[in-house]
Amino acid sequence: MLRAKSRVMSLEILADSESRLRRVFNQLPVLVWTVDRDLRFCATLGSALADIGLTLEASAGASLAEFFGSDNERYAPTAAHVRALAGEPVYLEIEIGSRFFRTYVEPLRDEGGEIEGVLGVAFDATAERRAVGALRRAEESLAMSQAAAHLGSWDHDLDRELVVWSNELLALCGVKPGEPAPTPDLLWRFVHRDDRDRVRTAFAAARGDGEPFVVDTRLVRAEGAECWVELRGRFTFDREGRPIRMLGTMLDITARKRAEAELVHQAHYDPLTQLPNRKLLGERLGRALARARRIGSRVAVLCIDLDRFKTVSETLGHAFGDALLQRAAERIEGVVRESDIVARHGNDEFVVILVDLETADDAARLAQALVDAFVARFEIEGRELYSSVSVGVSLFPDDAKSADDLIRAARSAHSRAKAAGGHALHFYTARTHERAVEHLTMENQLRHGLERDEFRLHYQPIVGANAAIVGVEALVRWQHPTLGLIYPERFIHLCEEIGIIIPLGRLIMRSALAQLYRWREAGIGSLRVALNISASQLLDPALPATVRDALAEAGVPANLLDLEITESAVMHDLKGAKRAVSELKSLGVRVAVDDFGTGYSSLAYLKHFPVDALKIDKAFVRDLAVDSGDAAIVAAVVALGHALGLRVVAEGVETAAQAALVRKIGCDEQQGYYHARPMPAKEIEPYLRARQPGTMHVATG
Repeated sequence: MLRAKSRVMSLEILADSESRLRRVFNQLPVLVWTVDRDLRFCATLGSALADIGLTLEASAGASLAEFFGSDNERYAPTAAHVRALAGEPVYLEIEIGSRFFRTYVEPLRDEGGEIEGVLGVAFDATAERRAVGALRRAEESLAMSQAAAHLGSWDHDLDRELVVWSNELLALCGVKPGEPAPTPDLLWRFVHRDDRDRVRTAFAAARGDGEPFVVDTRLVRAEGAECWVELRGRFTFDREGRPIRMLGTMLDITARKRAEAELVHQAHYDPLTQLPNRKLLGERLGRALARARRIGSRVAVLCIDLDRFKTVSETLGHAFGDALLQRAAERIEGVVRESDIVARHGNDEFVVILVDLETADDAARLAQALVDAFVARFEIEGRELYSSVSVGVSLFPDDAKSADDLIRAARSAHSRAKAAGGHALHFYTARTHERAVEHLTMENQLRHGLERDEFRLHYQPIVGANAAIVGVEALVRWQHPTLGLIYPERFIHLCEEIGIIIPLGRLIMRSALAQLYRWREAGIGSLRVALNISASQLLDPALPATVRDALAEAGVPANLLDLEITESAVMHDLKGAKRAVSELKSLGVRVAVDDFGTGYSSLAYLKHFPVDALKIDKAFVRDLAVDSGDAAIVAAVVALGHALGLRVVAEGVETAAQAALVRKIGCDEQQGYYHARPMPAKEIEPYLRARQPGTMHVATG
C-alpha cells in the first residue's frame, strides 16, 4: 500500500516537474523537439510553436515532410536531420513562414548509446535577422546616397591609428577598395600640394578648439585628374580633453566651383568679346598704377572706338555689328603686348592699358600701331568692310594720377580725335600731343628718307702714331628736306625701334665701300673701311651675306673693311654675337670693339672673341691731361690690348696735349676734332691727298 502510494507520489512529482519544465520552455523564444528514426515528431516544446502555427497536439506523430512540405532529403532541414541520424551534429538557419530560426540538431541516443532519433533546438532569430537586414539596407541606402551626392566619409581612431574610408571616398580619390588600404597619411597623398598647409591648419585648429572644420581643397585623383572637394569634420575627445577620434566627410564640389568661376567670369568679362569689362578694367588699371608708382614707370590709357560703327550696325544688322566688334577685339589684341590690358568699355568702345612704359614715345608708337592695324579690311559673312578707329591717349603720371581721371582724360582726347574726322590719334595734353606727333612724324619721315636717299656720309680722319692718316670714320647724317642736317643722336635710336636700321646699314655699307673704291682709283693710298654694327645688325643672320655681297659689288678686298661693335651689343646675346663675329672674321674683315670701357668691359669676352682692335671711349680721353685716374685707365686699356695683340684707338682727341698723351701712353691710332672735323667726301679728299693715307674707318654714328 505504501509502495503504491509512494509510486503515485513519484509520478505526481514527475508530472509536476515535466509540467513545470514545459511551462519554462513554453515561455522561452525557442523550439525544442525530438524525432524518431522515421523523422516523425516525438515531442515539441517552446513558445515559438504558436508563432509558426504549430501546437503540441498537432505536431505529435507528424513527419518533417508534412511540416516543411518537402520530403526531399536534399532539402536543408530534412538533410540536416538525416545527417544527425548518421551521427553528425549540424548547425543551420531555417526559415519557417515569416520567422527565422538559428538551429542546432544532433543525434539522440538511448541508454545503450544507440541513435534512436534526433534532438533539435532552434532559437528565434527573426528580430536579429530583421535588424541586420535593416542595417544592411541602411548601409546600402547610405552608400547609394553618398554615391549620388559624391559624398565620402572617413573615421579615424586616433588611439589605435585605425582608419576607415567609405567606398565613395575611395572613389572620389580614384582608387579601388583596399588599393591601397586607408592609413592616417593616405589623405595627404591626394590633397593638392599647394593646399596641404591650408588643410593642415584647418585640422589643427579643430583639434585645438574642438570646433568643426570646413575647408575647400583641390584633390589630385590617382589617375592625375583634379577636382574640388569640401572637407567637413570634427574631433571627439575623452573626459580628459584628449582627442581620440576624427570623423569627416568629403563632398565633390567641382560643379559648384565651376559654376562659381562662371559667375565670376560673367561678372568680370564681356560676353560678346570675352574681354575684361568695365569693372575688371578698373581693378587691373588700379594694379597697373600701383606697380608704376612702385617702379617709376609710365602707364598709358587708350580710348578706342570704331568710326561709323552705328551706321554699319544699323545698315547690316546687329549680328553683323557684333561680329565686327569681335574681330576688332581680336585685331587690337594682336597689336598690343602680352602684358598690356584690353577691355570693352561700352558699345563699340575699347580701352587699352599700356604698362611698363619708359617714355611717352613708347605709348605713341603703340597707339599709332593700333590706328595702322585698322587700315586693313575686315571680311565678315562674305562681305568686305573697312572700319578705321579714333584713339585718345592719356598718360600716367603726366596727365592724371587716378584711374578714373586717366580714363576721363583719354575719353576727352578721343573726343578731339573723333571731332577731327576720325581715323586719328590724339593725346590729352598739348605738350604730350605735340611730342607724340613729332615722334610719329619723324618715324614716317625716316622711312621716306630711306626711300628718297636723304642720308649722307661725313668722314673724320684717323691718325696713326707717326701722325700719318691711317683711315677715316664715316658718320651718317640725315639731310632732312625742311629741317636741314640732322645728327645721328636724334634718329639712330628711332631707326632701331621702327626696324629700318638693317636696310639703313646696308645703304651706308654700299656707299662707304663705293667711296673707298673711288679713292683707291684716284690713287689716294691703300685705305681700309669699317662700319659700326648695331646689336640688331650683328644678330641679323643675313649680315655675313650682306657684307660679302657689298664687298663684291664695290670690288674692295675684305681685309680693307673694319666692322665696329659695342660691348653692349656683344653682351645682349653673347652666344649669338660670338657666332656672328666668327662668321664675319671668316670673310677676312676685321672687327673692333667700339666705346670700350663704357659697357660690359670683360677680359672673358675679349679672350674668346676674335677681335682686332679696341677703341677707347672719348669719356676717358676728355680729362686725360688733368685727371690721373683717366690716364691710368687709358694706360691699362692700352696694356691689355697690346697683351692680346690688339690695335688700340683713342677717340675724342680735341687738343694737342691730349694727342701727345695718348701717343705717349702707346695708343696706336687716334681721332678727334684736334685733327679734323667730319667732312663730306668732296671736302675731305684734299685733306687725304695732302697726307699719306693708310686706313679708312667708316661708322654709322
